[in-house]
Amino acid sequence: MIMTFLTTINFPINLLFIIISLGFLLGKIKIKNISLGIAGVLFVAIIIGLFISRTVSDTYLEAVINTKNTMKIFTKLGSSLFISVIGIQTGFSIKKHSQNAFIAFIIGGIMSISGIMLTLLISTLDKNISYPSLLGVLCGSLTSTPGLSSVCEALSNNSSEVVLGYSFSYLFGVIFTVLFTQILSHTSTKSPNFSLSFSKDSNSNKIYPELIFIAIVSLLGNILGSITIPYINISLGNTAGTLLIGFILGYIIQKKISGLYFSSNVLNTLKTFGLTLFFAGTGFDAGYQTINFSIKPITYGIIITLCVIFSGIFLCKVIFRRYHLYSEFIIAGGITSSPAYGALNSQLNSEGTNLFSFAYFGALLFLIICIQIII
Repeated sequence: MIMTFLTTINFPINLLFIIISLGFLLGKIKIKNISLGIAGVLFVAIIIGLFISRTVSDTYLEAVINTKNTMKIFTKLGSSLFISVIGIQTGFSIKKHSQNAFIAFIIGGIMSISGIMLTLLISTLDKNISYPSLLGVLCGSLTSTPGLSSVCEALSNNSSEVVLGYSFSYLFGVIFTVLFTQILSHTSTKSPNFSLSFSKDSNSNKIYPELIFIAIVSLLGNILGSITIPYINISLGNTAGTLLIGFILGYIIQKKISGLYFSSNVLNTLKTFGLTLFFAGTGFDAGYQTINFSIKPITYGIIITLCVIFSGIFLCKVIFRRYHLYSEFIIAGGITSSPAYGALNSQLNSEGTNLFSFAYFGALLFLIICIQIII
């Protein structure tokens, strides 16, 4: 009976619906005005992934592998939708927040560098830990899949150690970042939320322009992300490439094409849907992989994550004081955490989205470049 139930929920579509339903229910629970929101999908996916990894016998191993592969497709589809819309919305709003965007970009870059410097310090003090594994821990602490891809490509002979280190630290990186950004969002005072003003919702029933534009952004972003930059032999990765293309095309449209409008309702719906798929896929994979715990990489991952978060808080509240009201968005971007951004869904406004995007891009750019240098 139990195995029949497990087989049923292990069917990818059923599993996806179960994760989304339970995740939304979990996200509605509030404790002292703090709730996970849409990030509840992520935590449910992690729990289910962990549960299946510990209960399904080897007899059903092939079915589990097929499920994992399908969930990875959901992850990639959701990421493309989510990042494309973020890039487009940032491009639409850059005219209003150009100076703020540059500051967020710098803070994100410094946050990445702080994590890298701490990683180098750990590698100097602890000679017993594998360097490839430690670089995986770094990428997991910063919840950076593009960073992981970059390290695996550079250290192809030791990629399994890199992935193992990433799996140890990723889960805790996500959890701590989501919790800290939620706490910050409830301790700061902002002006009332406002909707993005780049569209006319009278055309909200005509979703085809938005879908076509997102498809173009995703396609061009994936192409750009796969291109290796000559001489320095690095690539941006699909996430950074899609974000950059969305930003550029969004900026061109809002500045050059006056008669073309996109529905903010449609874009926000597609963004939420993409984020839901991303949470379900990446959460299940993280929960399933985190089976054999090792204290040392988990501890190092937590230390790196907390160091990066607190460096971001310090920069926002002490050095760049005017940005402390949006520190949660900058920190979510600086640690390249789409889950943390999703948890802030109820706090979204155009400036918060813009600051997240530029902090994300700054952190990702500095991380990929520095990884190539230290390797």
